[in-house]
Amino acid sequence: MLASLSHRLLSGGSKQNLSKPIDLLDAERQACLAISRVAGLGPVLLQRLLDGFGSAQAALEAPLDQWQAIVQSSVKKPTGADLEWSREQMRRMRLLGGDILVRSEEAYPQALAKIYDPPSALHSLGTFDWQRPAVAIVGTRHPSPYGLRAARELAFGLARAGLCVVSGMALGIDAAAHRGALEAGGTTVAVLGSGVDQPYPRSNVNLYRSILRQGGIVSERPVGAVPDRGSFPRRNRIISGLSRGVVVVEAAARSGALITARCAAEQGREVFAVPGEIFRASSAGCHALLKDGAKLVEGVEDILEELNAWSESAPAKEPPTLGIAGRVLALLDREPLHIDALVGRDLSSAEVAAALLELELAGWVAQYSGQRFARRA
Repeated sequence: MLASLSHRLLSGGSKQNLSKPIDLLDAERQACLAISRVAGLGPVLLQRLLDGFGSAQAALEAPLDQWQAIVQSSVKKPTGADLEWSREQMRRMRLLGGDILVRSEEAYPQALAKIYDPPSALHSLGTFDWQRPAVAIVGTRHPSPYGLRAARELAFGLARAGLCVVSGMALGIDAAAHRGALEAGGTTVAVLGSGVDQPYPRSNVNLYRSILRQGGIVSERPVGAVPDRGSFPRRNRIISGLSRGVVVVEAAARSGALITARCAAEQGREVFAVPGEIFRASSAGCHALLKDGAKLVEGVEDILEELNAWSESAPAKEPPTLGIAGRVLALLDREPLHIDALVGRDLSSAEVAAALLELELAGWVAQYSGQRFARRA
């Protein structure tokens, strides 16, 4: 029943990968999955094992006394049942057309890999570029019309500017953010507190399908896992970890969105907040964030300007010469040029906007008032 549900949900939404042979990378993934299943061994201790032995496979083969010496605990090693479970997880993800990414591989999102406790394994469905800069938009499940409009329009603007919009696919602000990015023809990623084959809430099944066509669904939970109370706070660190900044749109004083904002601050990400009506309880969380120094957001420009200032000032060693970014950079000089002057020449407005954002974040281009851009020295 689970398999048939998954195929109904994913029809047309992801690539099939049934013929891929088991290779060394798959063996490392399976070893990592088996280790992560051990009770009392969380992401931090797993990373200690990987650092100590060099790989999950080496850790799996190490003597128990060496294992326990590294984790500084009497925690047990995986059993044969754990290994069989990991093989089954790999098989089920392959049937869904997805991947399981572990921290030791290059495909694992590098922004997420740098947080304190990244997921030992990231289950991923869909097609999207992990290198694309991302911004998260989160908020209450019980928004006002104002909050829904703010989330949708901000997500639309971010997606049009070339950023990926990340959220948790919850009712309310999360769903509005995903829809705004989809309406812009952009990319959006949903981080679930359940398995990637278990869309939650069920009322968002159609949204889930749309996200798969224009982005991705990710989770650290195993295939088939249903959500529980503890899974949502845990997944919030992934939402912020994948993103360069987190925008909070309507959040009560005690809100899961504030957990995501706190994770973002701890991870060195930017925190943004949209001001709300002073008479609404759902504004209290955003106003508290603003008092604590969050960036006030009145429009998408506030987010883009802050991300540009936050990015490293030193550019890469060599400027891009290929692709759309290279073509756009070649059109710019030290004198600011309006964005409309760059459109045409076989380049669409969306392509130019995305390239300019990439060049800004890399330190090659500076933005001036009135949507004017110039090449940096």
